[in-house]
Amino acid sequence: MSGSILHQQMARFQRAVASENWAEALILATGLEKAVPDHAGIAYNKGLVLRRLGRHADAIRAFSHALDLDAGHAKALFERASCLLDLGDAAGAVQGFLAYLKMEPRDGDALLNLGNALVRLGRADEALDPLRNARERLGTARSIAALAVAQRETGDLDGCAETLENLGPGPDNAALRLKIMTQGARGRFPLRPGQPREARKALR
Repeated sequence: MSGSILHQQMARFQRAVASENWAEALILATGLEKAVPDHAGIAYNKGLVLRRLGRHADAIRAFSHALDLDAGHAKALFERASCLLDLGDAAGAVQGFLAYLKMEPRDGDALLNLGNALVRLGRADEALDPLRNARERLGTARSIAALAVAQRETGDLDGCAETLENLGPGPDNAALRLKIMTQGARGRFPLRPGQPREARKALR
């Protein structure tokens, strides 16, 4: 494939991605990979498209190929670990996120995913530090809720309740708060008169 044709194919791929036409993007990425088989970036982008299509096992193979071509491709490490977590391979995801965090130690999303994977493995004690760091870096409802779940699973119900106070108002957060407070293998909160009205109504 000549340089000009390759450039045109890359442009078509970018347009397909921008328009979220994932089927066309996959066809173009596959063609680019055949034309330039030793390009880690093309393998990585193909993996992203496969993940968008819900083909996580194929995406893992694409990300692994990118890493074979470039062992320092941090984004491929992150995405492969995320796919492993999506497929339920929490142990594999933990190893992947730990490897990624050696390269990008301040990535809040990776810290959050690592913590969630550790909780799934029943290692909530180990999840606390990465989840605290994730909450500090992200400050999102997801990061707050994930830390609260880990605290609940370690039996720290007081810490869990304190963390949940950082969730903002509104029915969505009230429902999330109630879900965390009333589930879990290690402990459940008694319902208290001071709970938000939305939470109490959800029990009816």
